[in-house]
Amino acid sequence: MVVFEIHDKAQKGRLLGYLLYYERSKRFFTELAEDTDEWTCPFIFSGHVKKGLYSIDSVWSGKFVDQRIIPPDRQNLGSILRENGLREYDEFKLLLLSEGRCAQDELYLVRISEKEIVPEIQKRFDRKVLDVMALQNRKALVFFKDQKSVVVDIEKYCKADRLYGNILRNEEVFRNVRVSPGGYGIEWGEEHFVPADTLRKIGKESIPAYDDIIGFIKERLVNTAETAEMLNCSRQYIKQLSDKEKLTPVRQGANSNIYLKSEIERENG
Repeated sequence: MVVFEIHDKAQKGRLLGYLLYYERSKRFFTELAEDTDEWTCPFIFSGHVKKGLYSIDSVWSGKFVDQRIIPPDRQNLGSILRENGLREYDEFKLLLLSEGRCAQDELYLVRISEKEIVPEIQKRFDRKVLDVMALQNRKALVFFKDQKSVVVDIEKYCKADRLYGNILRNEEVFRNVRVSPGGYGIEWGEEHFVPADTLRKIGKESIPAYDDIIGFIKERLVNTAETAEMLNCSRQYIKQLSDKEKLTPVRQGANSNIYLKSEIERENG
C-alpha cells in the first residue's frame, strides 16, 4: 500500500486525510480526517461527508485522482508520456508527477509511510473486513479485523438495485464474493461493492454455527499448490512470500502449508 497525505494550501497546508493506493489491484481509496466538513474537504467528497461518511470507496477515490492527472483522451498524450519517461498511461505514476495538483483547487499530495498515518485513522483499519463467505439464501458471513463477525442479508440490502440483479439471481456468481483491497468492504467486482461500515451497520452479530465453520474450512482455506495456482506462480515463490511475511500460513506442514484464501486474494488483487 502506498500512502499520500492530502493537504490544502488554501487552508495553510491543513491535512484533510489520506489517499491510499493498492498496487496489485491499482485502486485508490480515501480516508478523510474527522475534523473536515462538507466545506473544507475535497469538493468531490462533500456529499459523502455531509452524510457522515469519511471512508471513501475506490470508485469515488478514482474520480478524485482523475481530476489531478492528465486525462487519457488528452491531445498529444503519447508525446507527453514520452517526455515524462512513461511507456504507457499509468494513473499512479502520473499522480506522482503532478503531486496531486490541479487548476481547480489548491490541494496537493505528500507521500508518507504507513506508520505516519495518525492514530485516529489507524483505528479505522481495525473496523475493516478480514474475510467473507457466502451463505445460503443470499446471505454472507463477514469477519472483521477487530474480531467481530456478522451475518448480512445481501438480498435484502441490494434487491432494490438493478445493478445487483445477476448477483442475486445466480448462485455461482454470488458465491464469488471477495474482500475489497484493504478490507474496505465486500465486492463482486469494483462496481458491485458493499462498504465495511454498512456491513457492520446492517449485519446481525453472530457466532458462526458448526456448519458455517465447516463450510469456511472447505471454501476459504487453500494449500500451497492451490495458492500457487491462484497467484499463477511457482511454489518456490510462495515460499519466498511466506519468508518475507507477505503471506502467513494458518498451518505449516512438511510439504505444504495452509493459507486463508482471503489473504491470497489480497496478494493477488
